[in-house]
Amino acid sequence: MKELTESLEKYLFAVYELSKTNSSIIVKDVSEYLKIGGASTAKAIKTLRDKGFLNYVPYSTISLTPRGLETVELKVYRHNTITNFLNKVLDIEQKNAEKNANAIEYSMTEDVLIKFVHFLDFMGQCTCREPKWIKSCKHSLGNGEIPQKCTSCISGGCSSCNCGGQ
Repeated sequence: MKELTESLEKYLFAVYELSKTNSSIIVKDVSEYLKIGGASTAKAIKTLRDKGFLNYVPYSTISLTPRGLETVELKVYRHNTITNFLNKVLDIEQKNAEKNANAIEYSMTEDVLIKFVHFLDFMGQCTCREPKWIKSCKHSLGNGEIPQKCTSCISGGCSSCNCGGQ
């Protein structure tokens, strides 16, 4: 997915969003949706077409290719996974979580992003009760102190949770 710049992804997402309600998308629709000039939009649409993300013939309609749709769906999945973690685990307000999720996505290399999102997704789907470290982290974020039960684990003398100090 790093094949696309953040700017090109915005155009791809605009086509995706517009396609939810409009089956005959033209360059002007994308331009108005993004509030960007027509010439810049046409150039970006042509670039996305040349890279295989869009179907487009000048002065005709625009649609996502299977590759384009797959790319958008993966991006949405990653964004939602990171946003949910920031919002639900770190208690970051939704709008701020979304903004920071974007920053995180663009600051990581693809291999790290894949593993990070996998970890967050795994933790979100795990059927085990919420790990104690999540509750302990929330407590620490709230009052600035590490809970007593965690200081025992950190020093290697844990007996309350059978973690063996790990």
